[in-house]
Amino acid sequence: MTEQELIDAGFERQDTPHEMSGNGYDYYYYILDLCEGVCLITSDSIDIKDNNWVIRSFEIPSLKIETVEHLNQFLELMKTLTGC
Repeated sequence: MTEQELIDAGFERQDTPHEMSGNGYDYYYYILDLCEGVCLITSDSIDIKDNNWVIRSFEIPSLKIETVEHLNQFLELMKTLTGC
């Protein structure tokens, strides 16, 4: 999934400068708050290969979304079942 597909789905970029992380390099990731208690987050930019972003959730540890089709299906299902 590309950065543009994440942006189109409503994800927001979160920048983390090395001064804040203390790891010696800047990086960023994307986040989407679906509804109370459910947040989607990508891997950080350092781990991205060939513009293939992966989405996870701390609230649903086994969740791993790798395609825009699966993301759209997940978002639609969440909207239908929860009203998020």
